[in-house]
Amino acid sequence: MTRKVVASLAWQGAATFVTHLASWLSTLLVIRLLSPSDYGVLAMGTLVIGFLMLIGDLGVGAIVVQAPSLRRPQLQALFGVAFQTYLLVSVIAFASAPLTAAFFAEPRLIPIVRALSLSFVLAGLYSVPQALLQRELEFDRKARVDMLATLGASASALALAFGGFGVWALVGALLVSHAFRAVAFQIVRPCLFLPFPTLAELRGMVHFGGLVTLDRILWFGYTSVDVAVAGRWLGGALVGVYSVALSLASMPLDKIMPIVTQVSFSALSRTQDDPERLRRGMLCALELVSLFAFPTFLGMAAVAPEAIGVFLGPKWTDVVVPFQILCLVLPFRALGLLFSPALFATGRPRSSVENNAATLAGVALGLLVGVQWGVAGLCAGWLAGYVPVFCAVASRSLVMLQIPLGRAVAAMATPLGAGMAMCIGVLGARSLVAGALPQAAALAVLSLLGVAIYGILISAFRPQVLRSFWLVGERV
Repeated sequence: MTRKVVASLAWQGAATFVTHLASWLSTLLVIRLLSPSDYGVLAMGTLVIGFLMLIGDLGVGAIVVQAPSLRRPQLQALFGVAFQTYLLVSVIAFASAPLTAAFFAEPRLIPIVRALSLSFVLAGLYSVPQALLQRELEFDRKARVDMLATLGASASALALAFGGFGVWALVGALLVSHAFRAVAFQIVRPCLFLPFPTLAELRGMVHFGGLVTLDRILWFGYTSVDVAVAGRWLGGALVGVYSVALSLASMPLDKIMPIVTQVSFSALSRTQDDPERLRRGMLCALELVSLFAFPTFLGMAAVAPEAIGVFLGPKWTDVVVPFQILCLVLPFRALGLLFSPALFATGRPRSSVENNAATLAGVALGLLVGVQWGVAGLCAGWLAGYVPVFCAVASRSLVMLQIPLGRAVAAMATPLGAGMAMCIGVLGARSLVAGALPQAAALAVLSLLGVAIYGILISAFRPQVLRSFWLVGERV
């Protein structure tokens, strides 16, 4: 199991690195070609689309991955539920487009939402085949499909942006990604059953699926309420500034953490009857994510003025401060994503639902207060609303998973301390290089300095961590 999990992470990680390197380069070019209002309009439109996408399969994908056993009639019924539900929400999205436009007072949203409603039909075709690959830990095949879909979407966005299509470049990229996945996953893992069998085959799975759906709704609520609040109180241009800041800051989170959560959910579901192995797996995941998240996001915050100036240009200088504040929140959001898969894999979906409900309440309160001070206040609302709730939710989850709090804190403490020291060192060095070097050269020097500081500190205080990951990698 260890070999298969690490191999799955390696496949997903390698594919993600290659594809998202191309995706990041494409994104940076597209941002230069489009305006803040284009990103603001898309952020408003995808609010409704993203919500309906989360509940579209009624938790069928999670059921496929988590079920101890799965018979063919059950699989047929699950595919039927997912496809028909996605078809229904496609109609709902298309019909509700005027309501979305009226809520945000943005008439351009009507054709955008209606075009994006096609993505639900496509998702209905690949949700179950994709989940079957995750269940069987065949992440090498899934990674190939994701890689090609991402490259196709990036190329489409870039071509349409150069063609002067504005926000439709972003819409077209999303549709291309879904269309490719619909075809490719059905080829890799055929799962197209007609006619659909009766729902009687799903007896015992409905409750779990309902809790999965409720959990997704709450998760979507606390990760999307910021756009709703910003769109209502700040207006399109400022929403665009916030959206770009969040999009750039969240890139590592959005690109890397799905790998960890997908693999961990599949692996923990297969070991749900072995509490000791589950505890070891969770502690390893906490340490791995901490080693990645704290230096990445704190380092991004430290070099933000130079990075945004080099990659985006002077018209995006308003993004710097919101970007830096969001980078302080995102390491904790990355760690928070680990608990829900563990709770679901061990048959505790209700606890995950309660955690997300508490998080939604805390984040919403922080954002509603913070938005009174503009975009920077909205980002500060994330910091004040999320981090305290994360500490409470993490402690509660660790108790339920029977993981000692001290061991979990020890797994995260060294990466956090080393990341903070790295950030302070880079900020101190800026005063020496900022005026003496061109902006691109200063960015390179500060980035290399940050990597060196963090690497030296981890090697000095936690060398066993690096050795353990190296030994696991040798087994693969």
